[in-house]
Amino acid sequence: ATLDGECVGDTFHVFDLLAMNGADLRGYSYAERLRQLANLVAAHPCKAIQVVETAITPANKRIAFERHKKERREGVVFKRAAAPYTPGRPNSGGSQLKYKFYATASLIVAKVNDKRSVALELFGTRKKRVDAGNVTIPPNAAVPAEGAIVDIRYLYAFVESGKLFQPVFLGAREDVKPQDCTTSQLKYRNPSDDDEA
Repeated sequence: ATLDGECVGDTFHVFDLLAMNGADLRGYSYAERLRQLANLVAAHPCKAIQVVETAITPANKRIAFERHKKERREGVVFKRAAAPYTPGRPNSGGSQLKYKFYATASLIVAKVNDKRSVALELFGTRKKRVDAGNVTIPPNAAVPAEGAIVDIRYLYAFVESGKLFQPVFLGAREDVKPQDCTTSQLKYRNPSDDDEA
């Protein structure tokens, strides 16, 4: 069998079944590939291989969407049930749509780096400024000065380091005070993402 998935820790999270017993399944509908994948994994149970949760009905999709958002997951992928397998990343014009659960936060510019980048900081629990990583400033925006407050969109913050993952500069803020830029506003990575997709 040829599986499409992602390794996270010691677990292979399977998204799709591309071939089995010499037959190419890429032209089959996603619903049929998923059915055959579930049968394959059920016939050969293994804790190291897990089929990614799939919601079929609109009601179940809404429930799963809200649950994943509440659990601070990275996001969800919507697939057309009748679509054949299309290689590439979701959102690249294929039959899949990735929806990421982004968050925003206001941070302090600690310093201006080379190549249109700035270092970011926040006030931690002891009112001491802590490193939150760097962000690139797009060419159509002015590079903010040291001490400026900026809004950043990001996917999550790492618990260990407090640095933002996939930060994107949204703009400068004139209405936010530095003391309001605290780590308490951050969305942290769900620790169970190391075990589950």
